[in-house]
Amino acid sequence: MSRRWLEIVTVALLLAGLFAGQDSFAATRYHRVVWDSDPSQSAVIGFSPDGTSNSPWVEYGFTTDETLWTTHNVIDQKTFDVSLTSHFARLTGLPANSPVYYRACDQDGCGQRFWFKTAPIDNTPFIAVAGGDTRTGWDIRRAGNILISKIRPLFIMHGGDHTNANTASEMSQLLTDWALSYSDDTIDGYTYKRIYPLVPTHGNHENGNYSTLCQVYGVDYNQDSICDTHDTYGAFDVSPLLRVYTLNSEFRLLISSYQNAMNNWLYADLASNGGSVAWRFAQYHKPMFPHYTGKSDNPILHTWWANEFYNTAMNLVVESDTHIMKTTESLEPSGSGFIDEASGNNTGGTLYVGEGSWGAPARSADDPKTWTVDLASIQQLKVITVYPDRLEVRTAQFDATATTLTREQRAGDPVVLPAHVNWWDTNGIGEVLDLKRSAQERSVIDNSALFSGDCTYSLCSFIDASSVSSSAIEFWSWDFGDGTTSTVQHPLHGYAANGKYNVTLTVVDVAGVSHVFGKSVTAIPVSATSADVQIANGDDDVEERLDTNSMYLDSSDLELINDSGRGDQAVGLRFNNITIPQGVTITSADIQFTAKNSHSADTDLLIEVQDIDNAPAFVNVAGDLTDRTMSPVSQAWNNVESWTGGGVYYSPGLSTLMQDMVDRSGWTTGNSMVFKITGSAGDRRRAWSYNGNSAAAAILHIDMTIRYLNA
Repeated sequence: MSRRWLEIVTVALLLAGLFAGQDSFAATRYHRVVWDSDPSQSAVIGFSPDGTSNSPWVEYGFTTDETLWTTHNVIDQKTFDVSLTSHFARLTGLPANSPVYYRACDQDGCGQRFWFKTAPIDNTPFIAVAGGDTRTGWDIRRAGNILISKIRPLFIMHGGDHTNANTASEMSQLLTDWALSYSDDTIDGYTYKRIYPLVPTHGNHENGNYSTLCQVYGVDYNQDSICDTHDTYGAFDVSPLLRVYTLNSEFRLLISSYQNAMNNWLYADLASNGGSVAWRFAQYHKPMFPHYTGKSDNPILHTWWANEFYNTAMNLVVESDTHIMKTTESLEPSGSGFIDEASGNNTGGTLYVGEGSWGAPARSADDPKTWTVDLASIQQLKVITVYPDRLEVRTAQFDATATTLTREQRAGDPVVLPAHVNWWDTNGIGEVLDLKRSAQERSVIDNSALFSGDCTYSLCSFIDASSVSSSAIEFWSWDFGDGTTSTVQHPLHGYAANGKYNVTLTVVDVAGVSHVFGKSVTAIPVSATSADVQIANGDDDVEERLDTNSMYLDSSDLELINDSGRGDQAVGLRFNNITIPQGVTITSADIQFTAKNSHSADTDLLIEVQDIDNAPAFVNVAGDLTDRTMSPVSQAWNNVESWTGGGVYYSPGLSTLMQDMVDRSGWTTGNSMVFKITGSAGDRRRAWSYNGNSAAAAILHIDMTIRYLNA
């Protein structure tokens, strides 16, 4: 081997050893990424030394080619509780909606490869996770972190009470456990950890140190490079879809100057920036009205924020502290409390969810309010899907059943969710609470995207509009909330009594996974109504001669059923544009005739209705009436009373025939019905036809009961 070649090999081996050292020996740990300003172009990268780490720096780039990466020196160092040191690098000028790859480096090399994604600047939908109270119940906390790694959200909102005693040792354990939230990826042959940006909140267990957020997470909302109490509140746009407000409920314990500074900033920001996005979220620690009797209400928070939230259309508020699950109606402030927006002006309100329990043992959910939708003593996270026109709010419980999304699955669909997540079934709503905006931009609970109850009458048509991201649906199971069920995809159902019903739709996909959707509907009675439909065309009351089956479309009268010159016949009546919705309850019905002449001979008749959704017009073709298929339901008209010319006479009740027709799946308002009248040979009554006297033509009279259903 030549001397020159030996020198080249030696240099190559030295370089290989250097890069191997960068992969293995950087003395850093407790990695986290934090958002506190425009996340489409900036982020705070935090880590701590693991032993001796001198003058650390960050290498980062937008591809996995590290030769193209930028070096960012770390000049921000904070110490928490004497012994937990953290280094922070604030990256700016990042591309929107893009991966950012990085490594923390020190004198011993560069460590584990990480990546995160910046926020979009368009209306691309995304998923956020929200929860709080990780201070105890470490095994549950870890299970929640693992679930995050499976879901792969865009970012995470933490509602405070990060640890119990707010000490360096407990915070170190919290950050150690945080590593379980990383997702494992192989990108271009390299092993990466996807890390999810955190938006932290100050809780009451941080009250011993109001600088906890900036010391542990590098938060600097006002960008003044000073770590102090004012770094516990701020706001930023995630994209044109969302602005996130983080507030400090613990300022209720401090002097008024802190309270005024935060609230004056909040009011001004909502006025100037709140309306520039589709949705507004707020997070803080203490609930205004805890749903646990062991916790006191916090009326000062209601005084500070409730009306401001309502007036500026704060759509969703995430509270913590109580260690339970709660979901409210969309609320409107009323005095010192709330009312359900639907009982007010129905212009929408603010939805409040929570209350913590991301680790800390669940307390008793024993203090529901009149405006509470659901509460439960469970440990959970909120999984929120943000679309331009709606929010989907889910409650995830912690177990190991969920599948893990891959990097490719998340890249292909920004809102896909793992299969087999243990979703909580919210009372009267199901797995997914769907929020839309009113004309005033406030939140309205509207699960019509899941299924709709087009139920304005007593028999309601429920329409499945559900979808699941995992696979196609192959089975439907409806529970109408009154003890009855259906497995039809789009069923009809009538409620026998007035009241509120919780309707649940369970669908099963081809993988055998069940998904539950639900909503509340209220059956409200209104007074009975009626409809009269008169023959309005000379071709709609006809006669058919039974011996030759010839049709007579322009007779001046209707012989029931014997015509002295034509013999026995059948009479046909076609009533058009019957404006009765499908499934309405028919309480009575009959056909009114006006007698042309007087007749008193014994007469027995039979009334039938054509077995078809929408009866066609009569045509002058032999047998056109008698060849039509009639429904098996018929009505005998025996011992017809004597008629006197000019008198008005009514058939027997036809409600059974009418109900049979309007209950048909193909019946819609505006359809036509054909009635056929036959009888015993020689029997006779003579009524006016349209051609003979249009004002005296036959009339179909219907009485019905209507029940409105407010879905």
